[in-house]
Amino acid sequence: MNVAFDPWIPVVSSSGKRELASLCSVFSEGENYADLAVRPHERVALMRLLLCVAHASLDGPKNYDEWCEVPKRLPEMARTYLMEWTDSFELFHPTKPWLQVAGLTKYAKGKDFPDDLQDWTPSSKLNFSYATGNASTLFDHEGMTSSLRDIPIHETLIAMVTFQCFSVGGLIGQVFWNTKRCGELANPKKENGPVKSADGPCVASSMVHAHLRGLNLISTIHMNLPTHEDVRSSYADHGRPVWELMPHSLSDSEKITNSTMTYLGRLVPLTRLIKLHSSGTRILLGDGFPYPSFLSGFPQEPSATVIIRQNQHALLSYHPSKALWRELASIVVKRKVGQPGGPISINAIQEGMECDLVVSALARDKATIVDTAESVFHIPANLTTSAGTASYDDEVKMAENMARRLGWAVEDYRTEIDGGWEGRLKGAGPSKGELKAKLHSSASIHYWTNVEKNLTLLMAHIGAIGTDDAIPSRDVWRKMLFTTACEAYRIACGQETTRQMRAFAKGWQKLTTTNGSDSENGDNETREDNP
Repeated sequence: MNVAFDPWIPVVSSSGKRELASLCSVFSEGENYADLAVRPHERVALMRLLLCVAHASLDGPKNYDEWCEVPKRLPEMARTYLMEWTDSFELFHPTKPWLQVAGLTKYAKGKDFPDDLQDWTPSSKLNFSYATGNASTLFDHEGMTSSLRDIPIHETLIAMVTFQCFSVGGLIGQVFWNTKRCGELANPKKENGPVKSADGPCVASSMVHAHLRGLNLISTIHMNLPTHEDVRSSYADHGRPVWELMPHSLSDSEKITNSTMTYLGRLVPLTRLIKLHSSGTRILLGDGFPYPSFLSGFPQEPSATVIIRQNQHALLSYHPSKALWRELASIVVKRKVGQPGGPISINAIQEGMECDLVVSALARDKATIVDTAESVFHIPANLTTSAGTASYDDEVKMAENMARRLGWAVEDYRTEIDGGWEGRLKGAGPSKGELKAKLHSSASIHYWTNVEKNLTLLMAHIGAIGTDDAIPSRDVWRKMLFTTACEAYRIACGQETTRQMRAFAKGWQKLTTTNGSDSENGDNETREDNP
């Protein structure tokens, strides 16, 4: 199979039909494809691959003028480039299989002693949605069966590219590259024990990724393609794609440096060393090259966002309990050297330009994948200005303040009807927050679900900044927040008995009475008098 010319990338056609496309057809026929049809983390990995091919094909764009010419030049130049390097895109090439290591073995005994296929790992290990071995996933029980899954080769390819970007660190089994062990032993006393492995470049801190979305797939690639000038503001070396400078051994330092330290080399990483069996059902999997991260002082990934947290620069992280729209004010800030900011692609947005933004994220807990999420937002032109981002941030804080007041009200209600509640809180110790979260969950879920349904009100206000409708549209948004909080409180707190009614009234007072901190934030909505 040739990755450049055989179909394997899931896309949605302009007519809405899901189909598979090759790398070459994505570039040559990109106007016919509306978007990728993949999971959030797979989108991030595939966009990195597509951008890497585009940069390598163009050897640019070097500046803004060349960037403007990309839609005309890219289709033909990408086809020419892929034809030139077609041999390097062969998935089962005998000496240089694409993104794999031909000389990988399970044991330190060299090529003349082929490994037993039973020692190989099922290829489902590459896909986070599949249960494999002791790695379980919800609603998937096939990992417990003795037979191998029948996984189409295109799914394995997507999983392999994604796994390289999002693989989480931890312990991993030993493999050998030309008889040399890959990775450092977790326990030096156990020669046959597991080795240590580090995170892939896209998974640190559960970072949030964002890409601009165009009218079609080739337009999307163009909009997210930074110029060399933008790249130099973050990366010291532009580098070359890994398939052009594939390392030949663990001591091939020059090519390993290209893969781990340069912009193009890191786009399609080799976090894990992989060898795919010709059947496509099994792999050899071992520790790859360590990729320095933002936490160790390396620049942020092209699609990541840096914020200020506790007076320090930090990656914007995804938490499943916090919807992605609440982070937009940070994401749309244009990146500048040494300052907080969003993805490099945001620099392509011109003043007064609207855009669509796809925000994707994968949450991890140590070595466990917890959740993935993706949202598409239409960004008003005002949101890309300093005044717009400040206003958006203020209104998100307003929504969060209302959520806190709702939580306090629910706690007052619970305290009034349950004499033992405060004692249980004290007894919970460090787990007190989890106990409160369970208490608030019913009201909180209803509140945030309905606020998100009405997100158009916030976007309407941002779009109206600088017009006579700015204040009225803001008031409509804030009125909705208060009404939604009141409705959530009614749902969560019953009024069937006299005691419940007294407790309800006490919590209602806490919810509907403006306190000093809320007033400072402009929280002056009209209050409902009737529970």
